[in-house]
Amino acid sequence: MDKQKARESFENFLIEMDDRLDGVREEAERVHVDLDMSVSDFDRLESLFDKLSAGMSDDKKKDLVVSLGRYLGELVCHLYGGKWVLPLEDEKSINFNTPVVVGHAAVPGLEFAPLATMRAYALRKRPGTLKRAALADVRPQAVDLSDLIED
Repeated sequence: MDKQKARESFENFLIEMDDRLDGVREEAERVHVDLDMSVSDFDRLESLFDKLSAGMSDDKKKDLVVSLGRYLGELVCHLYGGKWVLPLEDEKSINFNTPVVVGHAAVPGLEFAPLATMRAYALRKRPGTLKRAALADVRPQAVDLSDLIED
């Protein structure tokens, strides 16, 4: 893998961000979905995907997932802080070479994967998926495993 090409591709991803987000907002207006960068947008993004993807080819759905995933990442940054990064350090990481948001949670280095989260919604269409995923990252809960300890 050429990490320099990956970095250049990521830079283009960031450069295109505003234009892509404008496109998402225009499509949302066209189908009467009001996006306003509030917490309500998690549910509205799901509704927008449902409306726009109806009858769409799989290739176009993939493009839609990326566009709405960009908006989802920007929404998390807007509401909770953070910034987009491209993890290239650990090739075994699930998010390796995929844009993620970091700095949105009290846990240092925690990565929110908006593109994967949007893809998960597109596959299952379970209402509330986007909000649950974002909040689980923003406010992670410790898991109590003390009952698993043997004497």
